[in-house]
Amino acid sequence: MARVDDLPADQKAVIQLLLKQGKTYDELAALLRLDGAGVRDRALDALDSLGPDDTGDLESERQDDISDFLLGQQTASQRAATREFLETSAAGRAWARVVAAELRPIGGDALPDIPAGGREVDEAFDALEARKVARQERAKSSRLGGLLVLIGVGVAIAVGGVLLIGGGDDESDDTPTTTQAASTGPTGSPSVDAQINLTAAVQGSKALGVAQVLSQDGQRALAVTAQDLQPSSRYVVWLYNSPSDAQFLGFAPPVGDDGRLSGLAPVPTEATKFRQLVITKEKVDRPSKPGTIVLRGQLDLGGN
Repeated sequence: MARVDDLPADQKAVIQLLLKQGKTYDELAALLRLDGAGVRDRALDALDSLGPDDTGDLESERQDDISDFLLGQQTASQRAATREFLETSAAGRAWARVVAAELRPIGGDALPDIPAGGREVDEAFDALEARKVARQERAKSSRLGGLLVLIGVGVAIAVGGVLLIGGGDDESDDTPTTTQAASTGPTGSPSVDAQINLTAAVQGSKALGVAQVLSQDGQRALAVTAQDLQPSSRYVVWLYNSPSDAQFLGFAPPVGDDGRLSGLAPVPTEATKFRQLVITKEKVDRPSKPGTIVLRGQLDLGGN
């Protein structure tokens, strides 16, 4: 898992969503508003980083096929062809085993079995494993690089756009207020400090989301996007430990028939004490505590 933790944030997020949520490249691209090729490139770069430097006579196209195979992105006929290749390629099996071992903590039983080979396969695998352990870990640049940036997030931080709408019971005014991020100059792009994968908290729901903690020029903001939600104007974002220990961040903009939600809010200084980020569907305009949780994810901002 340590090797996976060293991946760039965008590559790590793609691998986690593909393996844990069982999404296809195209489904994940729709969620992140990227093209399918861009998502696949990030996934292939990630597995290339996890694999051994010495790939023997394994061609790059074959390596990409094995990556798609490990990530569950092939059709039945493609899987059969890849398995047939692995049965005859010692270098292919060795590379696949090294990468599968790194992915196992994330993918678990979702990862396909690597076809068994003869004795030479074990020898090749042992040699590659030894070289992998011996070499120094180094960062590899992504072919596409960059972040899985939500549409408009960079612009919103730069110009202080309209974000989540206030409405918690600690407001003194009956009129909901609008929270804005402080304006910053065009001195750089926001960086991702943390990424939270949001999964459905209601049985049978297909809702899915991603939140990113972004920083720029000494400021931090939380960007949230989700899909497959029921239309409503009462979705609220909370920092959360328990029903009695939660902090209201604000109402998200209304969700329409497309089921998409997006919002941006400053990160409060006390955010480090919370362990989850949740999105609730409320019945009142000024909730004093979280209502029905529809999405939740683990939050780690470095607090105790």
